[in-house]
Formats: sequence, structure tokens, C-alpha cells
Amino acid sequence: MGFVPIFITLGGFIFLFVLLVHQNMRQKKSTFLSAWQDLEVQIQQHPDTAAGKLDTGDLEAAEKAYRSLQKSIPSDAERTADAKKINKLLIRSKRARYEYNNLVRMKPYSFVAKLFGHRPL
Repeated sequence: MGFVPIFITLGGFIFLFVLLVHQNMRQKKSTFLSAWQDLEVQIQQHPDTAAGKLDTGDLEAAEKAYRSLQKSIPSDAERTADAKKINKLLIRSKRARYEYNNLVRMKPYSFVAKLFGHRPL
């Protein structure tokens, strides 16, 4: 009877760890998707970008659209503010994607990622 409480405690710890990591991964993925949707809306609303519908997570295409927007902007204060807003959203999306991918690749968390089917973005 001496080892049973130890095994129960260890099992509870592992169970809670798995749930916490899974919730953290879901939160980071939803943060990325939220930032991505905001970025996509801003890019599509701007008249100077010729980008159509962007694929989810295609930050390279979003960055190209931002670069073309930067080149085509006159020195209008409103357009410059829009470009800065798009740049902030682009940086936020890149950071969220990096944090999620880093968490999925880290060694103790990668086991939980495989268990629940999380894949790098």
C-alpha cells in the first residue's frame, strides 16, 4: 500500500500537465488565428493592395502585400497610419506563429502535441 499513493499522485501530475499544455497550445493557436484574421481584414480593406484572398498562415504573401503597400503610399498621414497598423499586425502574427511552433517543437511538450494532433503552422 506504500507505493499506491505515489503512483496516483504521479498519474494526477501527468494528467494535469497534459491538460495544461494542451490548453496552452490551443490558446496560442487561437491568438495566431485572431491576429491573422485582423491582418487579413486590414490588407483586404486597403485600396492600394492588389492581394486577393490570402491563405491562412501565409505570412510571406501578407508581407509582400505590405511591402507593395509601403512602396505605393504617398506621404499621406492616414495611409501611413494604415501601413503602421498593418505592420504591427504582421509582427503580432509572426510572433504568435513563432511561439506556437516553438511550443510544439519543445521536447516535453512535443509529446502532448503528438497526442492531441497539434502541428506546426
